[in-house]
Amino acid sequence: MLRQVLLVAGGASLLFGLLFLALYRDQLERERAVTSEQINHLLRVALENAMLKRDVPGLREIVERMGQLPGISDVMILSPSGEVRFASRPENIGRQAPELIRLERPGLPESQFVAEPGRGEVLRSINPVPNQPACVGCHGALEKTPVNGILIVDYHADTLRAEAYRSAGMFVLASAVVLALALAVLWRMLRLRVVEPLKELDDTVRQLTSGNLAVRAAVSVDDEPGRLALSFNRMADRLVEQIAVAETQQRYLQELLDGLPDGVRVIQQSDLRILAVNRAYCRQLGVTEALAVGQLCHVSSHGRDKQCPATMLVCPAIELKEPGQSLKCRHHHRAPGGRDFPVEVHAVLLERSGSAGRERLIVESISDLSDVARLSQEQRLSELGLLAAGIAHEIHNPLGSMRLAVDGLLRNFRHGNMDPQRICSYLEMMNAEIDRCTGVTQRLLLLSRLPQQQAQIVSLNRAVSDTVQLLDFDAQSHGIVQQLELDGHDLRVLADDSDLRMVVLNLVQNAHHAMPRGGNLIIRTRIEGRSAVFEVRDTGQGISAETIERIFDPFFSHRADGEGGTGLGLTICKTIIDRYAGAIEVSSILGAGAVFSVRLPLVSDS
Repeated sequence: MLRQVLLVAGGASLLFGLLFLALYRDQLERERAVTSEQINHLLRVALENAMLKRDVPGLREIVERMGQLPGISDVMILSPSGEVRFASRPENIGRQAPELIRLERPGLPESQFVAEPGRGEVLRSINPVPNQPACVGCHGALEKTPVNGILIVDYHADTLRAEAYRSAGMFVLASAVVLALALAVLWRMLRLRVVEPLKELDDTVRQLTSGNLAVRAAVSVDDEPGRLALSFNRMADRLVEQIAVAETQQRYLQELLDGLPDGVRVIQQSDLRILAVNRAYCRQLGVTEALAVGQLCHVSSHGRDKQCPATMLVCPAIELKEPGQSLKCRHHHRAPGGRDFPVEVHAVLLERSGSAGRERLIVESISDLSDVARLSQEQRLSELGLLAAGIAHEIHNPLGSMRLAVDGLLRNFRHGNMDPQRICSYLEMMNAEIDRCTGVTQRLLLLSRLPQQQAQIVSLNRAVSDTVQLLDFDAQSHGIVQQLELDGHDLRVLADDSDLRMVVLNLVQNAHHAMPRGGNLIIRTRIEGRSAVFEVRDTGQGISAETIERIFDPFFSHRADGEGGTGLGLTICKTIIDRYAGAIEVSSILGAGAVFSVRLPLVSDS
């Protein structure tokens, strides 16, 4: 900056010096012209006196002496026709110089710089000598001969130029010294008041942009830079506050996302890069947040180098066109280790204002279906565990009877009592008890096995009867009277036998939970149109209107017996029934019990 200021100041000083030189030289020319006119006037008077006296030698001597004066290059007297009559330099006498006769300005003196061959530039003063009455006798009438001769005086121009350059140089030097002092003082003031504060402010800005949010600009003087530093500090404080608010909101949003059980990721539709993920998404794939964010969506979840083909799966980035539009689809995600797992994706397209204008984002909620299956099986095993006491009672009684029969047979054999009729009766009784145990275990196996891939024709009455029998001991232990009212027809539906039994088990157990102090439970089946209906009616405490809207939500539990449940039983029931194109309804009167009705399409006999 200092170099630029000096260059500008030096250029301005040089230009000003040249202008001054031109003006000063012109001024010298005018002053020298005035001086020469005065000298010429005196010389002309002396010449006129010499001419009147006809003193030619005196006139010649005057001209020669004038030519020897300092600063004078040459003196000549010309006739009106241009012939040199007298000259300080003898070689000029008799020379014709008509160009020195100014016909356009007769009788008027003038001065100008001219270039003379061999002598360089001179200041030439041309002074006409007018005719006078005393000179009429020699030179003729005034009207015909207004001028008797021309006095030419050449002054050395070098002297004038040197004087002009010397004066201009002194002036330029003095101007440069004054300008340098002024610039030094100005630069010192600028450095202290402007440059240094701005440099400190620039350093502060650099530190702030590098991440040091605690740095602030120093404020020393109440001037423009000082007020600028104050404004900057206020801006920095405000910026820190806004960053803190943004970080708090970002952490809050991330905590909300991390609290969701399903995986969530936000994808920029323009380049398919992941902008944000939650903890569940990272857990599904077994990756860190740093590894997931910034990756292409198809690389992160599908292990593909290129975008997923639209002909092979439903891609939200292609299908979603307008903001607010949503879709649900199923994919297979692949973890970095090569593990594939099924997922259900709920995607919605949003639009927001970004640094590059309006940008569109795809928000995906990803449910790991393998987790859903695991939770379903865990719920199934949990419910089976609750049946353990009843199953043990159902099997213990037949086993006790068989033990008594075996003891009786052993006694008879030891005492030699080989009555065939008695032995047959014991064996028949044992065979019946074995059938009873086999039936219990068969019902338990049907209930606990994994669902099949494809639906099959299932007898609704048998599934209901077998499952309710498994809960007889639990009902008796809680003072609950179970009543089966099965339709006389064999109601057949298209479902999975294990799934259907699990629905019956959950609904009957929920009815038991609703009657902690005992009650009546009616389980019935019937035909309504082209549907088979399975109904569970209890006399328990009932369900409030607020609760009944949420009983099918995942992880919502509100048991009347005060025990904590998993909150998945009714959710799984509804999922199973929806899978087989059925419907489940509930009605309740608070304090008077509840009725759950399951409706499934009948399978025709044709």
